[in-house]
Amino acid sequence: MDSTTQFPSLPTWFMPRDYQLEAISKWRANNYHGLLEMATGTGKTLTALTAITKRVEETGRLAVIILCPYQHLVDQWAKDARAFGMDPILCYGSKSQWSTTLSGKITQYNFKIKNFMCVITTNSTFKNDHFQAQLSRISDAGMLVADEAHNLGTKQSLQSLPTQFKNRLALSATPIRHHDEIGTEQLLNYFGGSIYQFTLEEAIQKGFLTKYYYYPHLVSLTEEELEIYHELTNKISKLINLSEDKSIESSGSDTGMLEMLLIKRARLINAAQEKDILLKQQLSTQDNLTHTIVYCGDHSKEDQRHVDHIAQFLNDDLRIVAKTFTSTETKELRQELLKDFSENTIQALVAIRCLDEGVDVPSAETAYILASTTNPKEFIQRRGRILRKHPGKEYAYIHDYIVIPRPLSEIDLLTDKEFNIERRLLMNELKRVNEFASISENHYQALRILNPIKEAFNLVDL
Repeated sequence: MDSTTQFPSLPTWFMPRDYQLEAISKWRANNYHGLLEMATGTGKTLTALTAITKRVEETGRLAVIILCPYQHLVDQWAKDARAFGMDPILCYGSKSQWSTTLSGKITQYNFKIKNFMCVITTNSTFKNDHFQAQLSRISDAGMLVADEAHNLGTKQSLQSLPTQFKNRLALSATPIRHHDEIGTEQLLNYFGGSIYQFTLEEAIQKGFLTKYYYYPHLVSLTEEELEIYHELTNKISKLINLSEDKSIESSGSDTGMLEMLLIKRARLINAAQEKDILLKQQLSTQDNLTHTIVYCGDHSKEDQRHVDHIAQFLNDDLRIVAKTFTSTETKELRQELLKDFSENTIQALVAIRCLDEGVDVPSAETAYILASTTNPKEFIQRRGRILRKHPGKEYAYIHDYIVIPRPLSEIDLLTDKEFNIERRLLMNELKRVNEFASISENHYQALRILNPIKEAFNLVDL
């Protein structure tokens, strides 16, 4: 090895866990290819950095490219990489900030002046033509590490993945792309398949994640919301009938209209007024509320974002110190907010999606989920955020707001078509509830709340 090259090594404070070493062993046995399907909070980053360290020990020479979906994850990875003795080049934002440095490092690597280099970049910068041109210059022994790899299943991202890199490692708690079987298959093919699974249930059982209680809360639509819901459902039903009628060829505009109506109805459900009323009732009875996250939808009410409305209510009415945590806050402010939240200077964070993927908030103890999609990635990531271990945190608590479109007493008034549409909508909701409840400490009580709905809509098998 070239004595001028600084090679990575394990930090003195870090001892890989058995499951992390098993994952790396599976990756090595699969010819240094594979996706590690590990639950959020189980140390995917440290597992990958350990794999890099061990691989460069074997080869004596390695160029590593680490891909992250967001800038804050690049910074997070860089902090951990430096603990392993790496000196990563961070590539995001304006290319003027990193292009010259990257070019020089690649030249040093190609001429074997340095035998190890590490680049950490965002997915968007990675796909950029300029970065791709630089990437193609790396002469040998490349390794690609993809964090939250499911984000790379788009056509453009897949085309950007380097074929010359023989070492490939993907990380994801949720590798299956929602409604995209082709993208999922192509992504898994590139990385060599899912070769290791360490589930959330295993992580909780073995004490690596926090046990939790799950509380589903049922809310109904108001009369006005129900009227809009009826109107949207009828339009959806007519378009579905049209597409199912083989004698009539449905147009692309019909498909677009159907998608728009489904989005409108989903937003209506996410914005249900009864959720806010119930949340305010529940929080007003809480004593010493701390380390709480409230997940809101991206809708607005009376020209005020819902996330701002909830934060204002917490601060003004309940005297709870709460701050919004959204994409509109700067990176520096978000880091400050997380620090204050950890130290309990801030009691609650009111978020839209910024806390879904890759943000470390181990001190978070309670979550109120006012809005959610049917995408498993979202709710699995959210649960993982709240289950990370933290000193003094014995249990986590998740409150989930489930909308039933109408009172159960009105179900007999539905047509068969309306019944089936609403049944499908509830099936999607219940998948999330079952997933959350199944390994909670109070799963029997949580599921019992849903029994009347399951019976009314013939969903007892779910």
